[in-house]
Amino acid sequence: MTRSPKSSTGLVDAVTGGPVLAHTRTGNYYVRKPGWPHFWGRVLDGLVVLLAAGILIAVLNSLVQSLALGSLSLALLSSNGLFVAALAAIWFIVLFAYGMIMGSVGSLGDAAAGMRSVRIADGTTSGAWLGGWRTVCWSFAPLYFLLAFASALSGGGGETFDARFTAVDVRSGLAEGIPPVRDPQVAAAERAAGIQHGELPRLYQNGDNRG
Repeated sequence: MTRSPKSSTGLVDAVTGGPVLAHTRTGNYYVRKPGWPHFWGRVLDGLVVLLAAGILIAVLNSLVQSLALGSLSLALLSSNGLFVAALAAIWFIVLFAYGMIMGSVGSLGDAAAGMRSVRIADGTTSGAWLGGWRTVCWSFAPLYFLLAFASALSGGGGETFDARFTAVDVRSGLAEGIPPVRDPQVAAAERAAGIQHGELPRLYQNGDNRG
């Protein structure tokens, strides 16, 4: 189960209050998308894929039943294996095409949730080709939605099915050019440590006086 990331920079977003992290290769700052918006954005992506594939499959079935495809219709009607292969091809094409869109300009789920999937190392997107294959691989992992749901419950986020990528919040103050602020918890801990260190000399001095 993915837990909400702690700020590795000691900074938080000035608008959302989310922890500010840094890409491991470039050092550039980013804010990770919280769990629930990320989860529902990916649910929307799944529904879009199912709807698009369902429409194309219904169209194909109608064309086959009406023999509109000629000899191909007859071949599909006479062979269940060929018909299933055609359905699988439609599913693959829809997934790959949607993944190409997701990896290049962003998906409908990304737009609705205000996020983008980028590499943790440098903040770049996957691109169309890798984005297509990532989506195809994601479709063969039914456990993904369970993992994403568990991550959302625990306050986590990011791309739970690929550790190289994370979902960044494009609606954060950082993304809008607003500088991050010092994490209040970190600042409070530093003040408490400073006070403690400031009291130590007096503690030792009192001990010497008693001696």
